This record gives sequence, C-alpha cells and structure tokens, in this order.
Amino acid sequence: MRSRNHISKLVIGAICFAVIMTPMVSINAQDDDSIEQAKEQRELARQEQLSAEAEIALLEAEDFEIVAALQAAINLVNLQEAKEQAAEQRLQVALDQKIEAQEGFLAIASEISLLEERAITYAVESYIGLSDRRTEAWFEAEDATIAAHKIALLDLVSSDTNDVLDQLKLIQQERSYLLTKAATAQDEADAIRAELEEVRVKLEAQRAMQAEIKAELDVRREHWDSMLATSVQEQEDISDFIAAEEERIARELEEARRRAELEARLGQITEAGWVYPTAGAMTSGYGMRMHPILGYARMHTGADFTCSTGDAIRAATDGIVITAEYYGGYGNAVIIQHANSTATLYAHLSNIFIQVEDYVVAGEQVGACGTTGLSTGPHLHFEVRISGATVDPVPYLP
Repeated sequence: MRSRNHISKLVIGAICFAVIMTPMVSINAQDDDSIEQAKEQRELARQEQLSAEAEIALLEAEDFEIVAALQAAINLVNLQEAKEQAAEQRLQVALDQKIEAQEGFLAIASEISLLEERAITYAVESYIGLSDRRTEAWFEAEDATIAAHKIALLDLVSSDTNDVLDQLKLIQQERSYLLTKAATAQDEADAIRAELEEVRVKLEAQRAMQAEIKAELDVRREHWDSMLATSVQEQEDISDFIAAEEERIARELEEARRRAELEARLGQITEAGWVYPTAGAMTSGYGMRMHPILGYARMHTGADFTCSTGDAIRAATDGIVITAEYYGGYGNAVIIQHANSTATLYAHLSNIFIQVEDYVVAGEQVGACGTTGLSTGPHLHFEVRISGATVDPVPYLP
C-alpha cells in the first residue's frame, strides 16, 4: 500500500511537472529523484518479500514437524490395532477349541459317567476278586477250553477298564488344557484392548492439539502469504512505474534533442525567394466559402490550385519537413517549417516523396498531386501559417 501511494505521488508530480514546463535541467533532476525514490521503495518491498518467504519457510518446517509427530502417533495406533487383531485371532482360535472341547465333553458326558462307574466296579473287582473269579472259572467250566475262554473274557474286561480309564484321563486333561488356553487368550485380548484404548485416547488428544496448532499455523501462513503477494505486487507496480518513467524520460529527451536539432537547423534556413507550389491556376482563395462537400459556409484556410493526379508539388521556399503523413481531412499532407516561424502545408497528395526532418529548397518536389482526404477531385490545397495560425498565402507567392 505504501508503494502504491508513493507511485501515485510520483505520477501526480510528473503530471504537474509536465504542465508547469520547467527547464530541462530541473526536469531531469526531479525525474532522477523520483526514480531513485521508487527504486528505494522497491528495495524495501523486496526486503519485505524475503522476510515473508523466510517466515513461510519456518511455518512449513513447523507444519512438517507437527504432521510427522501425528503420523508417528497414528503409526503407534496402527501397531496396537495389529496387535489387537492378532490377539483377537488367537482368542477366537482358543475359544473355538474351548467350545469344541466343551461340546466333545458334553457329548460323551453320559458315557464318561458310565465309564467312571464301570471303571470303579472293574477296578474293585480286578484288585479285590479277579483271581478268585479266575479260579471259579476253572472249576465251573465243563472243560479246559471253556475255562480258558472265561478267563480271557475277564482279562479283556480288565483291559477295557484300563483303556476306559486312560481315555477318560486324556479327555479330562485335554479339556483342562483348552480351558486354560482359552482363559489365557482371553486375558491377553483384554490386556491388548485396554492398552489400545489408552493409545487411542492419547491419539485423539494429539489430533486435537495438532488441529489447534495447524489452525494457528494456517492463520499465520495466510498472513505471510498475503504479505508476500503484496510485496511482490508492489515490486511489480514500482518496476512498471520505473520502466514507464524511464521510457517517458527517454522520449522527452529524444523529443528535446530532436527539437533542439530542429531549432538549430531552422536557424540555418535561408530566406530564399518563394515559388508557386504547382503550375496550375488558383481556383479558390483564402476566406469564408461554401464547403463543396460539407455543404455549409466555413473558413477556407488556404488556396486551391488545379493539377492532375501525379503532377509535381514543390516546396514554396527553403525549409525543414516537420510533417509527412496522412493528416485527417487534408489527406496525405506535407508541412514544411521555414524561417521566421513561417510554415507551409501541401494537402490532398497522392504520394509523398520526402521524410520528416528532410531539408528542402525552393522548387524541390515534395509530393504528387492527388485527391486524398476531403476532396472533390485532384487539386492542391496550399496553406501558409505564421506561428501556427493560417494567413492568406497569396502575398507570399511571386
């Protein structure tokens, strides 16, 4: 903003200076001061830009640290969640085995009861009276074969009893193992859940803190972004102003140089005699007349001479060309500056054969007759001007 106000002051100063039209030396001094001040202001804006860029870099570093810390916390939660998932899987396997063991135990519970009863009975009989029963089997049997068969059955019963007891023992051991394993898995899963919940609580706290810090950083970043954009824009505005001023000064210096050179050359113009600009007769003189195209009375500021398209149009006296171009209603026109603030104008030309700043002498061809601009046909409109004001050209011609 300071830069823009400064630029406005510089522009206003330049305009006022142009209106006052102070001497060239004073102009150059003021312009140099204005440009130097603008350059100083641009340097201040450049320093503000560097400061803003440094602050933004620091904010980006802080922002990176916050994001990194939050990511570490998120990674910890992910790790705990993976542990929880693994523990849940182990727990589920243990529970499935526990349920399977429970179902298997229940499925054979009645059989186990019978086995237990039979085992007790067989055990008692086996350890107390099995030898007596073998003796009875020998005496009661009709022959030795039957006796041997009965004894074998008794041994089988004893063997079955041992198998039943062994089976019962294995089932009970497996059931106990699975119950213990399921309980351990349950305890592990509960511990992991508790730990994960604690980590999640910490993560939420970190997220809230990170969001608060991030919001503050965003506000600061927005401020410095705005400062950076302002300083960059100020530098661009000042640079544009400096370039425009330097271009304007260059143009003015060039114009001053050209005018000074022209003045020097004008001082060298000889007061040569005058000649007619064309061989044709004058058809309309200087003064009020009805305009042939516009249809109302208006001042005729020169004299018209007849000529055919392409006829030579010549300089009325020595001078320097100051205009050689299309000139509004005059069409293609040439203006020549002569001595004593006198100038002549040659209008409606079909061609122009000289250039601005050319030195011409009386009678030198400057163009060709034509009908360009506001013209009803080929002719030459010729004017004489004194200090820019038109006068009757007839007294100047021979």
